[in-house]
Amino acid sequence: MNNLSRYLVVGVVLLSVGALVSGALARGGHRGARGGVGGASLCSNAALLDLSLSNVDIMIKTTGTQTADLEELKKVAEEYSDDMSHVCAGENPMSLPAKLAAAEKRLDATLAGARKLKPVAEKFYATLNDEQKAQVNNLVDWPGL
Repeated sequence: MNNLSRYLVVGVVLLSVGALVSGALARGGHRGARGGVGGASLCSNAALLDLSLSNVDIMIKTTGTQTADLEELKKVAEEYSDDMSHVCAGENPMSLPAKLAAAEKRLDATLAGARKLKPVAEKFYATLNDEQKAQVNNLVDWPGL
């Protein structure tokens, strides 16, 4: 993977975590499993990433190593989505301290997910040609980016 691609992937991951954190703080925390303002939340973003990866192989016509690396990325994204579903499940906290504790759990899970996704995404991205990279950049959606 050349340095520019590596910096782009790292930048995207860092921007996404920053956007998710600032969005959560701007909304005043989590407002239920389907999200706060506009339906976007830490809890729904993981599922949207998982969903956006689901048809990448068909759209960019992956082969060999690309397919294997994409499957690994899909698996990690699905695990992240499942982890966020567990963290976000349950009743909405009512007190300020409980809301802050829930927000902290969700932020920790989001950061852990981004840290797991990053090396796998870099590995997959490194196998793509320039045209495929452009297509992936347009296909993969993670709200907040």
